[in-house]
Amino acid sequence: MNDHPDLYLKEADKPYVFRDLQGLSPGISRLVFMLDYARRGTLREVQGLSIAQLDAQVLVRGNTIALLLAHIAQVEAFYQAVTFHGRWPSGEEAASVFSDERRKRFQGQGLEHYLGVLRTVRAETLGELARRDDGWLHREYRPWRHDRPANNFFCWFHVLEDELRHGGQIAVLRKELELRGVV
Repeated sequence: MNDHPDLYLKEADKPYVFRDLQGLSPGISRLVFMLDYARRGTLREVQGLSIAQLDAQVLVRGNTIALLLAHIAQVEAFYQAVTFHGRWPSGEEAASVFSDERRKRFQGQGLEHYLGVLRTVRAETLGELARRDDGWLHREYRPWRHDRPANNFFCWFHVLEDELRHGGQIAVLRKELELRGVV
């Protein structure tokens, strides 16, 4: 896990020592460390899960691990549109993976499918972040439909906290599935 191919930072990079990264501004460097840390936890929690475990619903109408992985990717892609491209996603792009209609789409796929989606989304994030600096990160504007100001740093903090929160849900679901003997 330490040197998982989907992580930006390898063990030799000292992933827990935040510092400037070559070619990135100081704030963007720290954001990359945080994004990588959140992903490291998610990857650890899903390592080796079967399709049955990904699709298992522990609670009635509860989330599956597959849905949570799809949601993590969707939130990151949503904020790519908002912060990198200045547009508010709509239609299919913005439709929640948690809706009854869409839940069915996230069944029967192996772990590599979800990791591939996460990988693709993250590659775009890292590519776009490499083109930006701390001025962009701290630029204040009104990214949402309500009238509250924010900055890009806050938007990406939200992406981080969403992955961390759902990674915790995945950990709880995994433990419950192991207790129930779902393989």
